[in-house]
Amino acid sequence: MGGDEIAADHRLRGAVDGEALVAIRGVFERQAPFGTASLDDLVDPSLLVVTLNVGLREGATGRFDIQWTVEGDYKFHYTEDDLDFRWGHHPHNGEYDVQGDAHFHPPPEASSSPNEVEPSCFTVHQPKLVARGVLKNWRAAYHSDVRELNSPDNTG
Repeated sequence: MGGDEIAADHRLRGAVDGEALVAIRGVFERQAPFGTASLDDLVDPSLLVVTLNVGLREGATGRFDIQWTVEGDYKFHYTEDDLDFRWGHHPHNGEYDVQGDAHFHPPPEASSSPNEVEPSCFTVHQPKLVARGVLKNWRAAYHSDVRELNSPDNTG
C-alpha cells in the first residue's frame, strides 16, 4: 500500500461540522478558563484551536487542535514542546489493533505505529461529552501523570 492510500484510509469522513466545533468551544471556554478557544473562521470553521496557559510538563504551555465532521469523525490532538497525543474516531483500515473507529495515539509522540495505538477510552461519541472527557483526562494527567490519559475513569 502506498503512502497516499494509507493517508486516505486515515482521513476524517465528511464535511466539517461547524455546530459541533462551536459546542466544543463552549465546553472548553466554560471548563478550561486557563486557555483560549478560537475557531479558524467564524462563518465556516474547519478547526478549533485551544491554547492553554499551562501544559502537562513544568513550564510548558499546550494546545489542542480539534476537528469534528458531520459523519461523527473527530480528532483531538494535543501538543506541547516534545509531547503529543491524540484521540481519534475515524476509519483506520484495520491497521490498529482496536475494535471500531475510536482510538488513542499515546504520548510522547502520538505514534501511528500499529503496535502503539490503543483503544480509546471514549465509548460515546457526542461533541460535548468527548470534549468534557478530553478535559477530564488532561486534568488527571496534569495533577498526576500522563499515564492518566485515556482512562475510562476520566470520560465523563
